[in-house]
Amino acid sequence: MSLTQRTIVFLCLLLLGLGGSALGWFRSGDQALQSLRYEVTSRPASGDVVFVEIDAPSLAQVGVWPWPRSVYARLLDTLMEMGASDVAFDIDFSAASTPAEDASFAAALDRAGGYARLAAFAQTTSDGHLMLNTPLPEFAQFADPVLVNVDGDGTDLVESFPVGIDGVAIAPIAMALAPGVAPRARSIGIDYGVDVTTIERISAHDVLSGAVDPNLLRDRQVVVGASAVELRDTFRVPRFGTLPGALIQIAAAETLKGDRQIIDLSIAPSSLVGALVLAGLLLAGRRLSLGRLAALGLGISLSLELAALLALQLDAVVFDTMTAHVLTFAGLAVIMLDERAIRWRQTRRQQQRLAYLARHDAASGALSRQGMIDILEQRAASAPPLTLVAAQFPRLSQVIATLGHEVAELVARAIAARLQSLGDVLPTRLGSDVFAFVLPDGDDAGAIARVVTALEEPYRVEGHTIVLYLVLGLTTSATAADDPAELMRQAEVALRVASQQRLSLARYDAAMSGRIKSRRLLDLALHHALERDELQLVFQPQVCLKTGVLLGTEALVRWHSAEHGDVSPAQFIPLAEESSLIAEIGTWVMREACRQAVDWPWQGRLSVNVSAMQFRHGDLLADVTQALADSGFPAHRLDIEITESLCTQDDVQTLQTLRALRALGCSIAMDDFGTGYSSLSYLAQLPIDKIKIDQSFIRGLPALDNQVLVETAVSLGQRLGKVVIAEGVETDAQRAYLSSIGCDLGQGYYFGRPGPAAELPFDARFAA
Repeated sequence: MSLTQRTIVFLCLLLLGLGGSALGWFRSGDQALQSLRYEVTSRPASGDVVFVEIDAPSLAQVGVWPWPRSVYARLLDTLMEMGASDVAFDIDFSAASTPAEDASFAAALDRAGGYARLAAFAQTTSDGHLMLNTPLPEFAQFADPVLVNVDGDGTDLVESFPVGIDGVAIAPIAMALAPGVAPRARSIGIDYGVDVTTIERISAHDVLSGAVDPNLLRDRQVVVGASAVELRDTFRVPRFGTLPGALIQIAAAETLKGDRQIIDLSIAPSSLVGALVLAGLLLAGRRLSLGRLAALGLGISLSLELAALLALQLDAVVFDTMTAHVLTFAGLAVIMLDERAIRWRQTRRQQQRLAYLARHDAASGALSRQGMIDILEQRAASAPPLTLVAAQFPRLSQVIATLGHEVAELVARAIAARLQSLGDVLPTRLGSDVFAFVLPDGDDAGAIARVVTALEEPYRVEGHTIVLYLVLGLTTSATAADDPAELMRQAEVALRVASQQRLSLARYDAAMSGRIKSRRLLDLALHHALERDELQLVFQPQVCLKTGVLLGTEALVRWHSAEHGDVSPAQFIPLAEESSLIAEIGTWVMREACRQAVDWPWQGRLSVNVSAMQFRHGDLLADVTQALADSGFPAHRLDIEITESLCTQDDVQTLQTLRALRALGCSIAMDDFGTGYSSLSYLAQLPIDKIKIDQSFIRGLPALDNQVLVETAVSLGQRLGKVVIAEGVETDAQRAYLSSIGCDLGQGYYFGRPGPAAELPFDARFAA
């Protein structure tokens, strides 16, 4: 812009800023900033003044409004008896009541000995005349009037109070409560840095009923006023929203007591600063970068706010700042718009680059999803059927974590280059570790093997040798009706199935979409299972193999869905673990099992399984403690069953939780023992009381190999002092064999299938 243009812009913006301020456009912003400054300079009240409030309970106690004057008389007498040094009423006593009631209050004022003050206030009549409302003469002879008027700022926001009214020798209530303080101006600003929440508030109801500690009132100044919402004696103020009028009078008194009379300079400083900053920006703005300009504007605004805060804190001076902020950022906006116009011209020269990026992945150079779809749509009419492959490189995410994002992107670029070297395969990047391409040379095992070999060759990037492996999902155009978008979806569905089933390759078939949709619907239903009361517990006996006596039972969760019927735990437990819902279900199982078991006519043990996910996504110790406390079930009868995989993690937090559970009185059982690969090295060190031999070993009996494994596990448990439980006992021969080698307990269909608590054979004795 030329100098003339800048001058015109300056004058227009200055006029807009000053005019907007005059019209009140920025008022809410200034009020919010001023409230924040008061918050920063907050200090507690002196404690010299107490607010006795006529609140809702006080109104209910008397039952009528206005109150009879005898009630005020009793309130005044009580306050003086409690040792109040001054009592000021922010109540209108300018109109007469009944002679008896007025005489009652006049007598109380006389007894107060001149230490009571009554409200006076000025009102402007409809014809513009000033009318002063003062207490009745029979009251005024015993109590001085005090002015209770407050000033607004044009928005009904009370920020100050007048020193007095011309021709009226009545002091404001604040000056009466803080004698000897000289006013700084004809209107004294109230310092809302005083935290009015620290002012002692006492219900008039409590005073009248004698429920107040006299020490709260002894030698204190008291202001009596209305706070009940229905009396409508509230005003909007900075920082605190709305306050009762009497509480504003106390805040004004606290202002004088703290020598913090606020002087309001309005918009003058802000307008001057804003004009200077605006001129400087328009004259020199183009010499600075946009970033520096933004920093400069922010710095100016923060400096102005700091100045406003210091002025308030050091000299009780306030001024509005929004005008300067608006002018500053208006100048910045003009400069940025000018810069934007220049950049727009540069942007036009980059259209080809943007078009390229719209169809390509910038980091790897491969096509984007839409880029591949566009090309396939163009070729659809003439191209023969093709096989589309979605390929995932699971270890690529580990490269990001260990070697950094930049190295991972270089690997992605190398993957795209290798795909490109295979021919016209349309290399496409679908995600950080997922690519897609058209299979060259047709869909046969040899073609797939060549692609896998090429892509799994080690990648050497930035001095690192990176080895990746592939998971593939395939589909053909014949099943996609030549729709590229549908073809892409099918390949991704096949890839997802391959990942879920831990396969290296999966080919799309129509049933896959149905299974994925069914799994998603099942997952949605599971999230509502608890609130719909669809989960229930069944229990399976644990029997002593020597005596045949029922010694314990394991709680197992079952789900009967209103939509899907009975759902196998093998289906919904993995779903719950994937979504972290297992922690919520585990908490419910623990509480429900303890709640049911505490009422059984039997003193055996209760076993409850906990998932490894509960350790990571829940607070197991708190859940167990709460379940025991709520149900009254004794901790020494509770077994917590954990998986072997959890024990092998050697996690400090897990060990601390297990030890805390044992300290609580619970026993810890290792479930599925023998299915892991490192439990033997941890078994002697972990706080484990029981081991449960996995049912896969028991079902293999009487095969010799299984006998060796089972006997080893039982012997190991005995030597380490652990109770040994065999799962999956289904025949009498298995029971007899386990009993003969010293196994302690058996669990399985031979002793009973999982069922409701009512079917547990508490008094039955099984063969021993």
